[in-house]
Amino acid sequence: MKYPGLLLLLPAVLAAQAEPGLSRSEALAVLARPGTTEARVGALVDHLHRRMAWVATDYRTRTVDEILARGRGNCADHARVLLDLLKAGGFEARWVHEINLQAPSERRQASARAKVAEGGKGFSVFGYQHNDHRWLEVRDPASGTWFPADSSLGVVGGEAWARARLGFGARPAAVADMIAPVFVEAVQPGGLSEPRSEAYLLRAFGAMEGGRIRTLPAWPVWEKAVRALEPHASAAFRGTEDLQEQADTLAALAGAYAALRTQVQALQAPSAAELAQQGHRALLAKEPARAADLYDRALAAGLKGPRHPYQGACAQALAGHPDTAFGLLRKALDQGFHEAAALREDVDLATLHADPRWPGVVAAAEANARRFQAVHSDPDGARFIATDVGLFWKAYAQLPASSDSAGLLRREYLDQGSAGLQDFIPNRIRSAANLLDVIQQHPRYFAAIRENTLKAAGVEAAARRSFRAFKALYADAMFPDVTFVVGALDSGGTSSSNGLLIGVDLFGGGPGVPLEELDGWHRSVIHAHTDLPSIIAHELIHFQQRHEARTLLGKAFHEGSADFLASLIAEGNFNQATYDYGYAHEAELWKQFRAEMGGEDASRWLYGSSRRDGRPADLGYFMGFRIAQAYYNRAKDRKQAVRDLLTSSDFEGILKASRYGEDLK
Repeated sequence: MKYPGLLLLLPAVLAAQAEPGLSRSEALAVLARPGTTEARVGALVDHLHRRMAWVATDYRTRTVDEILARGRGNCADHARVLLDLLKAGGFEARWVHEINLQAPSERRQASARAKVAEGGKGFSVFGYQHNDHRWLEVRDPASGTWFPADSSLGVVGGEAWARARLGFGARPAAVADMIAPVFVEAVQPGGLSEPRSEAYLLRAFGAMEGGRIRTLPAWPVWEKAVRALEPHASAAFRGTEDLQEQADTLAALAGAYAALRTQVQALQAPSAAELAQQGHRALLAKEPARAADLYDRALAAGLKGPRHPYQGACAQALAGHPDTAFGLLRKALDQGFHEAAALREDVDLATLHADPRWPGVVAAAEANARRFQAVHSDPDGARFIATDVGLFWKAYAQLPASSDSAGLLRREYLDQGSAGLQDFIPNRIRSAANLLDVIQQHPRYFAAIRENTLKAAGVEAAARRSFRAFKALYADAMFPDVTFVVGALDSGGTSSSNGLLIGVDLFGGGPGVPLEELDGWHRSVIHAHTDLPSIIAHELIHFQQRHEARTLLGKAFHEGSADFLASLIAEGNFNQATYDYGYAHEAELWKQFRAEMGGEDASRWLYGSSRRDGRPADLGYFMGFRIAQAYYNRAKDRKQAVRDLLTSSDFEGILKASRYGEDLK
């Protein structure tokens, strides 16, 4: 309940006082709208919140009609009106008492002491750093559960309540002074109370941030203090105990909540790669100043690779900062930026073209392009980079003693890693918090795979043999660097402008490695490190491909042709279970694939989600493989066939020329 002179009134509240009183019939009409119980209650709460100002209490008791005629009231007045309207509409509702943390106030403390002396211990529900509040719970007849409804704050529903009252993001203006609830109690008809702190302050709050909030160091302090305060706060509402005597418990709650805020913010803090991704999105949204700031922050956080300072230069040029843009371009060139054609044609840099420094930038990019071509057209020119694997295990070893596990992974692994690792983050690892979740969900698997993942560097000789074999098939082949990383169990490999990126966490299998924690898809894709040359060859082919695939046929051909060409240069198949099933059911699969291949939906054929109905995932790889294989085998000029498989987007023409499926019955 609000008290005079203690809390600021919103400007909107002051303006609303001049409005005429509320109409009961209008409010009931709002409640009568069609929809679920929560939706209908939500409509009424929104109506009252907008039309009925929330003001500090004057300690007068008014009837519902008097409050409606007045058009404003404190939180208890709001709850009284809402309860009356809900009952008139046939809903079951009950009162809720709350204690919430506030900024410390000697004035509020003095007022509380005076009220306790005058009226008894029941007035101790507000004080130096706490205040009380009233709202309702409404019973959903469909589920039998109770959900919050607070028209004074404009909040309905458990998720919205937790976000508005306990969340660490933006808060509604109406709750700006309420730091966090620390006690919740429902009052049943007849005056019997039901504790609700467990439901709201522990279960609902603890489920936020994907449940990670419960793993933070400050959580046990918060939980202990919530439980400690509960009986005393309940007694204070009954008028039998002075809550002022619980100052230490309230201070512990305030400290724990502040610590949780800090720890959640650290959990949410983006890595250098995530900042760069946000910068890229800001560029696409035509927000160059914001993009420039994000790229600056990303580079300061340790972002590696020439592409990022180049993108930062684009943002600075668009923001009208040519000197800073040229500085970033020089940084990108010093780190090896070699995409000279893209640089010349990039409209983001158009404002720099008249500057006398521009020709030198173009010349340097062209020189880098020639050096890159000379090095990476040689099968022996690519580097095999395994430093990120050791970096991960160094950070992993520190996790048990860390009070900020996600922050540790971000600082010691993601931000310290290679340019390849940082390219792997946005669409694969995604964030330090996500990586931590995956580790915590599969503790036995991660504890067992260290030695196997460290063997990744040992496959270089076999991979180079496949590189040389590919050069013999395709004279224009380029051989990018290969970076081994530990990911979040969702990708064995991909590529970027910095080369091939291989997730060795999916190649940690072998004797003694437990798989019980893994789901069916994971168990089907976990391999031994000896299968790494196969996926490296697959990703090498992807690096060369120039397909524009939109249809299922194109997407399946893109993946399957990479598998086929990889089979010509490397031993093994990292997708063997899929191929075993494919050969056993080929005629049936071809019939189904042919019926769907002209559409764009690949969900039944490609990637992890395609594992369904007893079929393994990625059967689209098999179909694309068989089409590519048939085309290659029928070709009179095999080297031209390889070029076609890599560069042609005429998927229907290739299928027709392959004559695949003609013999399948």
